[in-house]
Amino acid sequence: MKNFLHKSLVIFSLIFSGSILFSYLAAHINPDNFWMPAFWGLAYPYLLVINILFVIYWMIRRRWSFLIPLIAILIGYQSFSNFIQFNFSGKSENTENSIGILSYNVRSFDIYEWTKDPKTPEKIVQLTKDLGAEIICFQEFRTTKSGLLSIKNLKKELAAKNSIRSKHGTGVSIFSRYPITHHGEISFEKGNLCSAIFADLQIGKKTLRVYNLHLESNRFVGENYKFINKKEFNGDEKELNALKDISFRLRHAFIRRAKQAQIIRAHIDKSPHPTIVCGDFNDTPQSFTYNTLRDDFNDCFIDKGFGISTTYAGDFPSFRIDYILHDKHTKCNEYQRIKKQLSDHFPILSKLSFVED
Repeated sequence: MKNFLHKSLVIFSLIFSGSILFSYLAAHINPDNFWMPAFWGLAYPYLLVINILFVIYWMIRRRWSFLIPLIAILIGYQSFSNFIQFNFSGKSENTENSIGILSYNVRSFDIYEWTKDPKTPEKIVQLTKDLGAEIICFQEFRTTKSGLLSIKNLKKELAAKNSIRSKHGTGVSIFSRYPITHHGEISFEKGNLCSAIFADLQIGKKTLRVYNLHLESNRFVGENYKFINKKEFNGDEKELNALKDISFRLRHAFIRRAKQAQIIRAHIDKSPHPTIVCGDFNDTPQSFTYNTLRDDFNDCFIDKGFGISTTYAGDFPSFRIDYILHDKHTKCNEYQRIKKQLSDHFPILSKLSFVED
């Protein structure tokens, strides 16, 4: 019996080591060409934990088998560092001249009262105001003609004289204390539920280009969330159909986000100014979308973050899907995830400064 158990654990260890290796492909293979790795990439955090447990188990048993999952983890060191960081100094000594940048998916300021708190819009505005960022990027942004969520009032509350927003009713916006010298919106094919805008900001004698993105969601509906939140599974035909529907929606979203990321990346590559990319990518760091948009940019979480820094607080799995990226012309001095659950996303705040020529 012991021999059977041992052989079974060896087989499972090999399967999960192979699975984590396969997940590394997700960042490099366009899901439009081959979509299967994208699912393994989504499962990377769980595969990582399982492989770590196998390393510990085999080490306790004093078996050389621990090398198999350990090597599999180390091969994907970049994936590991994208997922978890141990920057004990999350703040540089000198941040006086830093520019505060906030990225926040506000979920339409709780228009449908998901939080069951009528004061949530006020609390979101107050939190944003308290964080004091000079540049604010909202996703799932909506506005009203008058009152709290009017552009006029938001500019006043956030001390931001300048703002732009996408053409969508619920899209993205950038609020800035710096003058906006040029701005625009990136167009996608009809049927894409996403938004991408950019603004050139005059900061002293320098110009900073800021992109704000909200990429394709998984388009889950109520029935999908009911299935995800189920505590018991029977494996009957109804549940199998529900699982197929979720898989189809995920595959569709992987492919659409990949195409959107390539279009945005082509636009970013033509930027004549130091550039920052903010937003809700709706994809994890182990994805083709993230890898395409990041490319030669730096990730503020990797620069100054600590822990896992989950930014999504909704039903389908909690991951880091909100980002602030910057190019070589700027450096990140601070990164924070603000753990205030007023939306289904946590806001993230970074402080950056220009690199001296």
